[in-house]
Amino acid sequence: MRGDFNLLNFETYAEYLESFTRPEEYRYLGNKKVINSLVKLGYRTNATIHEEDDFYRLKKHLTELINPKTTSVKLFGSYLTSDDPVLVALAEREERNLQKKLSTIIFLQVRQRSGFDISGYIDYADSLLAANLHMVGCTNWKAVFEGRIMLRPKRSHLSFFDWHSGTICYNPSNNYAIMHHGASLMFQHLGDHKFIPVTNADSWHKDNVKRTSIRSPMYNCIVLYDHVVRKAS
Repeated sequence: MRGDFNLLNFETYAEYLESFTRPEEYRYLGNKKVINSLVKLGYRTNATIHEEDDFYRLKKHLTELINPKTTSVKLFGSYLTSDDPVLVALAEREERNLQKKLSTIIFLQVRQRSGFDISGYIDYADSLLAANLHMVGCTNWKAVFEGRIMLRPKRSHLSFFDWHSGTICYNPSNNYAIMHHGASLMFQHLGDHKFIPVTNADSWHKDNVKRTSIRSPMYNCIVLYDHVVRKAS
């Protein structure tokens, strides 16, 4: 179910199927119907391939979900019960992330009871949608904004690092691919294909993102990377 958000990147079922094919397959197989049949049988990807009816049904559901103005979806930020600067900043960005006008990556570092830290990068929009769909293991954003639980990095997020064990996890999301530029971590937005650097180092791609550090009593310091999403040309 997690990969279903990618359906929003395709206008038609034909475009969706074509995304699983490679140009050389047309040279060797020639017949588009044969190629599409192979895609549906799962020979080109490990992902679940939806049938046409399911494609349009799921796409309609997700489109309605990310457009709060036309649905009864209540923003999690409306449950905000404090003036904590981090939670206020996230509440301000929630609707634009759901509408895919803005794409925010959250970086936070958390001290555990053991005294060791864990840190990670979180695709905010992806996490919000997962919470709206009540997916297994999703972040309970209602409880986060209510202050009942703390936002924490998870091994399933874009990036996770356990400072004690040295464990590092990288996971592409429905909005970002993981990139490495030398020793630096970088993300590529799947919608407009812009590269998002997350270091202070000078970069050709620095204008693609606005980096904001926020301090708060609850979260000490987090960094928000805001990328204004542009329609792919």
